Amino acid sequence: MGLGEAVEEHLLAVDHTHPTSAHRQPSKISRLGDWERLTIRYFYGEGIFRMGKLPRIRFRILEGKDGVRKLYDDLAEIYDRSRFLYLTRRLERCEEGVLSGWLKRLESPMLDVGCGSGRYSLKSAERGVEVISVDLSLNMLKIFLKKLEARGLGESVHVVLADGENLPFREGSFRGLLCTLTFDHFQEPEKAISEFSRVLEIRGLCIISTLNREHLNLIRRLLKIPADKIPFLGESIPPTLIYEVGHTGLEVQELLSTHGFKPVKLMGCCHWGLFTPFIPEPLFELLERLLVKLKSSMKHAVLHVVVAEKSPR
Repeated sequence: MGLGEAVEEHLLAVDHTHPTSAHRQPSKISRLGDWERLTIRYFYGEGIFRMGKLPRIRFRILEGKDGVRKLYDDLAEIYDRSRFLYLTRRLERCEEGVLSGWLKRLESPMLDVGCGSGRYSLKSAERGVEVISVDLSLNMLKIFLKKLEARGLGESVHVVLADGENLPFREGSFRGLLCTLTFDHFQEPEKAISEFSRVLEIRGLCIISTLNREHLNLIRRLLKIPADKIPFLGESIPPTLIYEVGHTGLEVQELLSTHGFKPVKLMGCCHWGLFTPFIPEPLFELLERLLVKLKSSMKHAVLHVVVAEKSPR
């Protein structure tokens, strides 16, 4: 079965009168409008249109924390190489550009919340930092463990299956904390920040990235999907919606300030939104380097990055 046939077989109708339901339902599927095509290309890349004429996508819905876990468990084997995670790869590259200097300030022991397949944990371990890496997805951690073994870094990194809203560590256990492309999956973000504050020692550095809520709202309107969901697609999984709610960097700063943090830096990156796929990579990177220096560009940034320090009481 070809990829196009596989995806079509998995196209699931969503009954929008009951937002929590996802079931197979025979229906007439209309062709995509121009803005929907643009949005789908933005998420999945041009490759999705090589499958032939694409009907209006019908998503399955995975609800709540269990849904997030299942999606990443299903994606784990292909997460680092899927050609349909186009937006994820762009966001990762932009984020790494603004975080490269700040990562070096995270000291041992460091906690990586939502470590996934180990992108930042590996970078930190390679420069000698002791890292405790936490994720909700067992399958993602298995992929990460294979990478650690291949690089001989098993002594520097400790992998823990845990929930970022309920961290299994003592107070003041860490000198640095990183939470990237994960915070928006938390259904109780304030609880997560409270946990971050609890496990960080005084003057410990906390770095959080969040998807700009206004940008996510635009995407949802164009794709006609529920207000607390974001779409995923992979070679081995059907089009899927999981829980994800964006924030602004200022909102995250305010939450941090109520739990004993003082702001250090607020940055934005990935400024071109839906038009990202049309900008050649070298030009995109050049424009990004220029725009991240402009405070006025923050509202147009798809990703906001917040750096804060835990204050003495």
